[in-house]
Amino acid sequence: MQKLRIAVLILTVVSIVASVLLWFRSVKMNVKPEIHCTVEGDINVPSNVTDAQLLKYVTATDSKDGDISDRIIVERKNYFISQGLTSINYAVCDSDNNVAKIEKHVRFTDYRPPRFSLKSDFIAYVRTTVDFSNFVEAYDVYDGDITDRVKIISSTYSVAYTGEYEVNCKVTNSFGDTSEISFNAIVVDDDPDVKKVKLKDYIIYTTVGNEIDFSANISDAYQLDNGRTLTIDTEELEINTPGVYSVYYKVDELVRGRVVVVVEEAQG
Repeated sequence: MQKLRIAVLILTVVSIVASVLLWFRSVKMNVKPEIHCTVEGDINVPSNVTDAQLLKYVTATDSKDGDISDRIIVERKNYFISQGLTSINYAVCDSDNNVAKIEKHVRFTDYRPPRFSLKSDFIAYVRTTVDFSNFVEAYDVYDGDITDRVKIISSTYSVAYTGEYEVNCKVTNSFGDTSEISFNAIVVDDDPDVKKVKLKDYIIYTTVGNEIDFSANISDAYQLDNGRTLTIDTEELEINTPGVYSVYYKVDELVRGRVVVVVEEAQG
């Protein structure tokens, strides 16, 4: 009987010790790693920053695995808090599958909203078939080419009659920042004897007060027919006031070319 009691006591002690060891092991396994940012406050980077470059601003350590900075990933980039300022979620996982996360504010120091590019002057001849949606492109300093996200949100133009018809375009980048632009599509009578003026750019972005040489925007391939007069009509343009304007290229007073001018406030 005495030996039995001793055996039972030993088994009980062993069981308790084993349970305690398993508990300590479980607690140790469930300890999350720690992520630290090497920068206080916002992380300031250019708009073309890569994930690999963003990872240089954070480190991670684990009580079991040691330095696991090479396991950190950029988990999520969130919509802008304000223009050019976003928050980014970093995450890291240790060998026991414990996950730690940190959120940091990241500011794009050279950010600007998406911009449009036009492949046409949006001048059409009456009673012709044209799809202006094929002539609008968009570019973003972070996402690059976002033409596939362009939406013509309203368009009232008709080639059945001459006149000017409003076109509204909209595009949004991956941070939720949206750019919109409105201008008129122009439908004119066809005159085969007066050809259209070819331009280098059909939309120009500039800042308040910055004068533009619109004659330099005429394509080198364009040749004015003998006896005809080319004039550049800038009457609508208000270069000292932000807005969207049109500058017209006229041949013998007929509109045969147009460039959209976007005047913006100077940054900084």
